[in-house]
Amino acid sequence: MTMVTTVFTLVLLPHMFSESNRRSTAIHHAMVSAAWKRLIQTWEPDPGSLGYTATLPAFWIAYALCPLTAIALAVLVVRRREV
Repeated sequence: MTMVTTVFTLVLLPHMFSESNRRSTAIHHAMVSAAWKRLIQTWEPDPGSLGYTATLPAFWIAYALCPLTAIALAVLVVRRREV
């Protein structure tokens, strides 16, 4: 189940959110794959071509919060697990 959730979150979920709507763009920019693509991009995006663009610091924050969130969820799940 964990593998299915991981694949869904990292591979399929980013394609469900476009950059044409403001709310959808905010969710898309918070995902690891979008942050990684922007961080390895060597050119600046055209203003207005992608709809709503995020800044590089915002993508660094999204990229850094992903492992911290995973650690926090792992700690909470382990505490509540029945033995």
